[in-house]
Amino acid sequence: MKKVVSLGEILLRLSPPQYQTLTQVNQLDCQFGGSELNVLATLAQLGHQVSLISVIPDNDLGRMTEQFLFSKQIGQDYILRKGHRLGLYFYQKGFSLRASRVTYDRKYSAFWESKLADFDFAKVFDGADWFHVSGITPALTTDLYDLTYFLMEKAQGLGIKISFDLNFRASLWDSFQDAREKLSPLLKLADVCIGLEPIDLVGQDGDLKDELGLSRPYKDQELLKQVLKELAERYQLESIAFTQRESTHTNEYQLKAFLYQNGQLYKTEKAGIQVLDRVGTGDAFTAGLIHGLLNQSPAQLVLDTAMSCFKFKHTIEGDINVVTKHDIEQLLYQESHEIKR
Repeated sequence: MKKVVSLGEILLRLSPPQYQTLTQVNQLDCQFGGSELNVLATLAQLGHQVSLISVIPDNDLGRMTEQFLFSKQIGQDYILRKGHRLGLYFYQKGFSLRASRVTYDRKYSAFWESKLADFDFAKVFDGADWFHVSGITPALTTDLYDLTYFLMEKAQGLGIKISFDLNFRASLWDSFQDAREKLSPLLKLADVCIGLEPIDLVGQDGDLKDELGLSRPYKDQELLKQVLKELAERYQLESIAFTQRESTHTNEYQLKAFLYQNGQLYKTEKAGIQVLDRVGTGDAFTAGLIHGLLNQSPAQLVLDTAMSCFKFKHTIEGDINVVTKHDIEQLLYQESHEIKR
């Protein structure tokens, strides 16, 4: 069993049932989510010890959150209880040609208002093997950017592996370039990068990725390898992993995944899938990736494990993947759609 620590906000997701729009309904389903929470919940199901650094309100909503964390085996040693608000987001699930929509209501939540001075981090990484962060937390406030940087620097100093999911959310940044400029210094502290943007990769007259015309779907593999080689060398990364989605309608995707490691580009076959709930699928991929890397699996198996988690989550309602090692092994070695008896 390995120990994974993460930093991030716990959100309450409110959704209209049965693919309805927010303007149609008079009731909402609720469940918990949040990128880092989603990653830890999957890793806990795969047998790892996990702990989240976060802040929840000191009221009944906070106590409801505590019960949820307990049920998902997520450690609460560095969960602060202060403030009055839990971050919310409203998720309106799309169907066919109607796209899904997310509306955030997280400003001035207990986590939003937190800062480095609120925590005592003397023993936060005791026994830890891995630290995971995403680009969402440093996008929220200057204080949370500083908190992210501090913890990444501390983990790096202790020799703990760090994964950084770029996780770009346009609504949280002033611009795409602003995100590039602010996330790049954080990536220099990481060992593993999930995603290719938004990160600065300076070329002759601008960003090298833009100059070379790199874009999804990544059909030019030599161009992709050139960019990945530059990224790995400039940021001293051990691994770079990312996914690719091609959609026909909102509820159907063609999925593919890539891993760059030790100068080699690994990839999966393209897989078609129907989508029950897309939210949290990238977090499931990240969890599978971390799981494979912690187990020191061969690179292709690391990627295939991440891809299996990624695909499986598309079939699970809610933010959090509900998956077991057996489910992953079924997809890896004997995928079948027959009833399991």
